Amino acid sequence: MRLKLVLDGTKRAYEGTATTPDEQWPVRVVDLEGDVTVETRAPADVAEYTRRVVRIAAKTAKADGVSVPRTIQRWRAPQ
Repeated sequence: MRLKLVLDGTKRAYEGTATTPDEQWPVRVVDLEGDVTVETRAPADVAEYTRRVVRIAAKTAKADGVSVPRTIQRWRAPQ
């Protein structure tokens, strides 16, 4: 699975795509300060993977005292 997200202009949400070998879904990730919420029609496991990746990035940025990254790209081999 490939995940490619870009911080939107408000710096409060990420928008991008989650792609598997068979399909691609648009995703939007909001509430970066609290419970990270994923808005997508992708299967639950894709949405959960996306939520975890963004949550880790947001928590790490906060702990380091920096802003969240402008882009997040991850690739995970099919299982």
